[in-house]
Amino acid sequence: MFLGVNPDRPKSLLYDTTVYVDILQGRFPATGETMLRAADAWHSTVAENELASTCALLDPEHPDTHAVVKEIAGIINRISAHRTIAPDRETWHSAGILTGTIARIQGASKADRRRMLNDALIFATARKYGHTVLTRNIADFDILQQLDPAGRVLFYKLD
Repeated sequence: MFLGVNPDRPKSLLYDTTVYVDILQGRFPATGETMLRAADAWHSTVAENELASTCALLDPEHPDTHAVVKEIAGIINRISAHRTIAPDRETWHSAGILTGTIARIQGASKADRRRMLNDALIFATARKYGHTVLTRNIADFDILQQLDPAGRVLFYKLD
């Protein structure tokens, strides 16, 4: 399901990390902003972790690092605690199975498996709580949805 193509509007969205990145960079599609306001927004501790780890990956000597870290921290601090979901034991198991299956099928490297696990955790969390994942990451979430059609994903493309 793609943003702007399907008339069905999800009642609740669990944001993938791409959503935060695109909003921070002013790239999130204008056509999707109405949907962001209309649907209940949910957040994942996995996406928070991905954002936080980006801060540590940035070169502290680069002149833009301080401003970028400040922006990312601002986004993380604005995420509502009562709208944030952490994967539980069952979700970790589901995500592990999905990740292992994809890694075997695609012959994924160890580094790719970690990225896939994060995506699988977000996907499995959304499925468990009845949310739709909102993401621009078509490559990873499309295969997750193919392996587990009970999960719902709403994709978007940059304008």
